[in-house]
Amino acid sequence: MLPSQFPRHLWPLSIHFSRQRLFLGGRDVAELGRELKTPLYIYDAATIDHAIAAYRRGLRAWPGRGLITYASKAWLSLPLARFLARRGLGLDVVSPAELAIGLRGGFDADLLHVHGNNKSFALLQQAIDAGVGAIVVDNLHELGLLERMTPVAPVTLWLRVNPDLLAPTHVYRQTGHHGSKFGMPREEALLAARRIAASPHLRLTGLHVHIGSQIFDLAPIADSVDRLIELAVRIEKAGWGKIKALSPGGGLGFPYHPDDPAIPLHKLTTDLCAHAADSWRRQHGGPYPTLILEPGRSLIARSGVALYTVGAIRRLSDGGRIIAVDGGMNDNIRPALYGARYTASLARAPLGDAVGPARIVGPLCESGDFLIEVVDLPDVKSGDVLAIPVSGAYQLSMANNYNGMLRPAVFLHDHGRLIPMQRRETIDDLMRRDIFDAN
Repeated sequence: MLPSQFPRHLWPLSIHFSRQRLFLGGRDVAELGRELKTPLYIYDAATIDHAIAAYRRGLRAWPGRGLITYASKAWLSLPLARFLARRGLGLDVVSPAELAIGLRGGFDADLLHVHGNNKSFALLQQAIDAGVGAIVVDNLHELGLLERMTPVAPVTLWLRVNPDLLAPTHVYRQTGHHGSKFGMPREEALLAARRIAASPHLRLTGLHVHIGSQIFDLAPIADSVDRLIELAVRIEKAGWGKIKALSPGGGLGFPYHPDDPAIPLHKLTTDLCAHAADSWRRQHGGPYPTLILEPGRSLIARSGVALYTVGAIRRLSDGGRIIAVDGGMNDNIRPALYGARYTASLARAPLGDAVGPARIVGPLCESGDFLIEVVDLPDVKSGDVLAIPVSGAYQLSMANNYNGMLRPAVFLHDHGRLIPMQRRETIDDLMRRDIFDAN
């Protein structure tokens, strides 16, 4: 049992207390940080499986076939790819490396969807050669590249549509409004559909929309679905294609901070799928296509915990503290980039009485190098381990080597076992790409 004042919904399902200390499964979190060294990321398999189950429950509201396709930009590695592929998920990728990782990680090629607003000829050729399920065409330039190619078999395409909707999220995460670099406006999408219909080797089978991420209000997503279905009807009436796949993208929000809304994932998914089903019935009325949901953050964010070791502590005259840890904007740039808010727990005393606010900062040469602007913590000592929840998405995928910092080790917690997913980066790793003549 976890105390009621502990923000349980932010932490992995396997987190619990023992002897007033924080445990993950049967392992003391503070001891894990000391044993495996920090910065350290641990993913909890049970929490990922819980999120997958929530999405599958939500998809029951859609009368046709449904598919969960993981948005690999949230974080991708070979072990995670294998984990998700074994659970029957699809994968959306945007680069040659993500495509290669997905295939080597065990995904069936026909469950891969290739996204991106500036796909190269090489990436398109790689996707065609691999036999991916669909290439999601983002613009007419990209369509022109595809028209000039000569594949052996017809190439399955979706269109990414820009519905001209402003998502209620940070401006950097808005992707479906006028002026966005992503997707085609309605008239451009209709032109693309007509050109695809005239091509001997291209087949339009799906429509896609994604208006942004970290969205808690379903209204604009529902509106984008309505516009997507209206476009599907128009395309089919013109004889330019049969829409067999419909994707409202991803972007459902997940709380990072105790003050963030905590809406059950299965409810958000159910409401979205029910709206899509009703809209398809009203506007189209024909057989339901496959509905593809593309979660990233909402699937894995909660499963991840980041562990750091406390170093220098500066006590301020107003009673506040600046607590420096051994990671920062090199492994989590989101607070600096988006103003993202997190909370933290002192692993050895997660329920200790707070002695005042603290700012958690990193060791890098930037004033913007911070992880948490303000959090109430007990008395913290140098050498203590701090745990930050909701660290599974967009942290490791945007990790960098600023100031020569090395990317952290990553483990998977699965039924009490700790399974290595990525080793800690080394200095030799960092210099391996350098071309250096000692003479």
